[in-house]
Amino acid sequence: MSSARPWVIAHRGHSAAAAENSVSALERAVAAHADAVEADVRISSDGIAVISHDAHLSRLAGDDGAVADLSAEELDTRARRAGAEIPRLATLMRAARGRIPLMLDVKARDPIVLTHIVSAANEADFPASAIILGLRDAALVRPCRTQLPDAGILALHGESAPLLSFRNAGVTLVRLWEAQADPATVSGLRSQGCTLWVTTGGPDTGRAVGDAAPESLANLIAADIDGILVNDPNLGRHAVDDHS
Repeated sequence: MSSARPWVIAHRGHSAAAAENSVSALERAVAAHADAVEADVRISSDGIAVISHDAHLSRLAGDDGAVADLSAEELDTRARRAGAEIPRLATLMRAARGRIPLMLDVKARDPIVLTHIVSAANEADFPASAIILGLRDAALVRPCRTQLPDAGILALHGESAPLLSFRNAGVTLVRLWEAQADPATVSGLRSQGCTLWVTTGGPDTGRAVGDAAPESLANLIAADIDGILVNDPNLGRHAVDDHS
């Protein structure tokens, strides 16, 4: 068992209390004493890194516009009309700088996305050492280490990017879904020297992604998970504190 307390990572910020991926959600996550904020990165039509989970605006803004087809200004305008927010990554970084690390879920698989992340970090004077890059393709590991050598790398593995491909690239920080975090899987990855973060809710839990139940959080913490991604970081923080 590790003596370190698990990190509480605010999934899309404190998205249980504020618009997901917004500056307000980040502010609320800081107030809840989260250890990091997770945010989703895509690239706008004018080559700017923006924060949006979805590739299209149908869920957030009620229209069929695609993130990749609209400028950063137009994306934020359309989102705000619907009470949502699609800020620039640099804006979120300025709000986080010196206060909380960012775990960036990099939705794109083209290495050019890294150039835009570097540009945003430079614009916001945000240190790479406070960035964890969540990658969905192990082919991005090498360019990440070249362009952002001080950033952490998290394996967001799946069918098209098997975990083994990340492990072969030397990635030891691994994200599991809650339903995958069974004792055998956790033990096996631990034996390989992996650090394990778990996204609560999602497939086979009956809960939305990031939603957590107190009993499931208690089980994850007892299993010595290193980080929990939750929509409500207050709930995550209370669970960690109660287990200490």
